[in-house]
Order: sequence, then C-alpha cells, then structure tokens
Amino acid sequence: MAGSLGRARAALRSPDFGWLLASRLTSQLADGFFQAYLVAQIVFLNPEGHGTAAGVAKAYAILVIPFSVVGPVSGVLIDRWSRRRILILATLVKAAAALAMLPLGAGVALYAPALIVISLNRFFLTTATSSIPVLVSDHDLLMANSMSTVGGTVATFVGVVVGTKLVDPLGAGSVLIVAAACYPVASLLAGRIRRPLRPNTDGDAIPIRRQLRRVAADLRSGARRLSATPLAVGSISSISLDQFLVGFVTVLSLVVFKQRFHQGVGSYGNIIAAGGAGVLAGTLTVGWFENRLEKPQIVAVAFAVSGVVCLAVAPDIAGGTILVVSFVLGLTFAWRKIPVDTMVQEAVPDRYRGRVFAVYDITYSMSRVLAAGLAIVLIPHLSAAWLLAILGAVYVAWTPVLPIWAGRPARAALRFYSGGRGDEVPRAIVIAGEAEAVKVLGSWTEERNGERLRRFRVQTPDGSVMDVVGPQTGDGGWRIERLVAAGDLRAP
Repeated sequence: MAGSLGRARAALRSPDFGWLLASRLTSQLADGFFQAYLVAQIVFLNPEGHGTAAGVAKAYAILVIPFSVVGPVSGVLIDRWSRRRILILATLVKAAAALAMLPLGAGVALYAPALIVISLNRFFLTTATSSIPVLVSDHDLLMANSMSTVGGTVATFVGVVVGTKLVDPLGAGSVLIVAAACYPVASLLAGRIRRPLRPNTDGDAIPIRRQLRRVAADLRSGARRLSATPLAVGSISSISLDQFLVGFVTVLSLVVFKQRFHQGVGSYGNIIAAGGAGVLAGTLTVGWFENRLEKPQIVAVAFAVSGVVCLAVAPDIAGGTILVVSFVLGLTFAWRKIPVDTMVQEAVPDRYRGRVFAVYDITYSMSRVLAAGLAIVLIPHLSAAWLLAILGAVYVAWTPVLPIWAGRPARAALRFYSGGRGDEVPRAIVIAGEAEAVKVLGSWTEERNGERLRRFRVQTPDGSVMDVVGPQTGDGGWRIERLVAAGDLRAP
C-alpha cells in the first residue's frame, strides 16, 4: 500500500496529469449516472419487456455500436488535433445531448442523443488515454494508467450504483440531470491543462476535408503497425476476450436476478457495486505485482484467478455467489487492464497511439455486444451453471497465451547507406512497410548461441528509441528486441 501511494504521488507531481485525472474521473462519474438512466429506461422501465437477454443485448448495442463508426475517425483526429481541445469540447457536447433527452421518455427518439453521448464518450476516453505518456515520465506510466483508466472505471461504477438507487425515489429524469451537470465540470478541469497536447504531426497544416479523406489510408497504416507489434496485438486480444467474457457474465447475471429472483433496477446496481469494489481492490494491489512479475505474467495470473472462481461458483449460483463473481472479475479486470494499457503504450510510438487506441477501443467495446448476442442464443438452451463453467474454462485456457505471445519478436528491416556491409550503420528502419529515418545512438557486436549478431540502438524522429538485432552478415532477419526508456540509454 505504501509503495502504491508513493508511486501515485510521483505521478501526480505532474500538475497537468492531475487535471487530466480530475477531468476523467468527473466525466466518468457522469457516465455512470447516464448509464443508470439508460438501463432504467431501456431494460427495466420500458413496458415492451426488455428485461430478457435480447433486451439487454439491444441496450448494449445502443451503448457500444456507435463507436464502431466514430472510432476510426476519432483516432485520426486525435493524432492531428489538440487533445486538450478535444477533452474540453467533447464533455460540453455530451452535456447538451444529455439535457436534450429529458423530454423524450423511453421511446425511439431517445436513441439519437444517447448515441451522441456514448460516441463522444469513447472519443473522450481514447483521447485521455493516448495523452498520458506525454504528461508523465516512463517510470510513472504504469501508476498513471492505474489511476486514470481503472480509477475512471471505479468512478463510473459509483455513478451507476448511486444512480440506480436514486431511480425509484427521485425518478430517472433526476439521475439524467445529475449527469448533465457533471459534464461541464469535467470540461473546466480539462481546461486547466497547460500543455496543448498536440502530437508530433503536421495535421494542422492539412485542411479538414483532406484529413477525412486520409482516414482510410491512415487506419491501414495504423493497423499494419499494430499487426507488426506482437506485444500490442496480444495485449489487445487478451483484454478484448476478457470483456467478451465479462459481458456474457453481466447479461447472465441480469437475467438471473430479474427472472429467477424477480429483482428490479437496483439489482443491476448491486452487481456493479460488487464489480466496482473489486476494481478498487485490484487498483490498490496491482502495484504489488509490478516488482515481482512481468506485465504479461500479471495478466496471466488474472485470467487464472477469474477462471478458477467461475468454475468454483458454477455449481451453486445464487444472489450472493453472483456478487462474488462480480467482485473477482472486477479485481482481476484491474490486474489485466492496467498492464495491457501500459504494454500497448510502450510498444507503439506516440504518433500511432491515437489510431491504435481507437482500434483498441472498438475491439474492447464491441466484445460486450458480441457476448450479448451469443447470450441470446445460449441462455435459453443451457443452464446458468453450465454457462458459467464454460466461461471459467475459457479463462483458464487463455492463461498462458499472452506470455507466449509477448515473447514473439517484432520484425523490421533496416536500410543502410550502401547495403549494410562491414561497419556501416542504418539510415532508416522499415516497420510494417513504412520507412522512418533513424539516428544511430550506438552499435554492438555480440555472440548468441554461436551466431554473430549486430545490435543497433536507433532513435526515430518522434523520439522513440529501440534496439534492433540481426545477423552480422546480410541485411535481413532484423527484429526489435526492446524499446528503450529515454533515461536508459546505456549499452545492454
């Protein structure tokens, strides 16, 4: 605990990160109240009977699918616009859209402003996450992600729990007003950030129409970069699978509470409260793992614990055991999410982060929609016990995957001034088909398993430093063995 608090204080020495954190926590608290309003209106209070798995799936679709359209554009804009300006304006528009929902009730007209709020929410969160590495040192990045990403999730949980408990005594409309009032506060907090948070690109010199026309090409470039980075691909795949499984458990829990236990909107708050308590516990304990395990191993431990608990609870599903599962999945979510965010940030250069995190958010969010769709098919045909046992088995089966995946080297090519012979040094590195000029910071010759290898430490124009290793003869077979922190430029 003392170590975690010390690391948290170190990250908060950056005033700009403190304002970013305050803005994100406030915005996500409002998101929780907004989600409580939507769940009350669409799932529990709508007379058309959306309390079934199909109804929950429809609510998930309304909450998530819009970002699959907004996401690609948001990534490109984040890589070109002032991220500070995005944080300020997105929350103000969310407030206006939320207020526009007040007179609409639970009808179809509710969906249009709801889609605006949800889409801008993903835009806001992607921007906030991709801005963190600029505001804190590499040493404080893990803890900054912990406080921001998972702290924001806890804030959302608090909003959901309090909001669902206020629906009956105050009405759903009052909960929506609270959400709309919080968003401008988040905007004011983001406005205190002094740095413009502009990425190292030439986006401002390009007219907006040309920027939008370049969306497809930029996304292809970002996707190629992601595919060439095994650590990032494996990390995103792991957390997306986790969200698929969590989404299925959430749908299953809601159906059981509503149909078997005949409980209302407050039961949703109980599930979220248990999960939120787990996330808080996970946030406080993930630092303990940091000095004992590699990040992929922390994720593996989280998958193993989730699987064992699901398998243990499956034979005895009751109100209390469902809450135990929710708590454990929240606990292990923090153990997965914080290392995953950090690994993706460390593996991807800053100028690609906006696009990569946009893809990340799409897969992360859409996983729950896919889980809800599968739940529609399976829940009527399999018992809750069997379904939970299957989910537990999937968690256990995935346990060794990320450590194995993370061990795969990223491939690259080097371009030399005259073919790469003798003592020549590279002038450019080619990753995923894109060449970048490099500055050579150092070079070494080493022997590994009887093979003579050359190692170059190179720096790209955006400041990324990496070690590239390949055979001493020839110019092929190069691999990126590690990214190097700015303060650690010693020879390996």
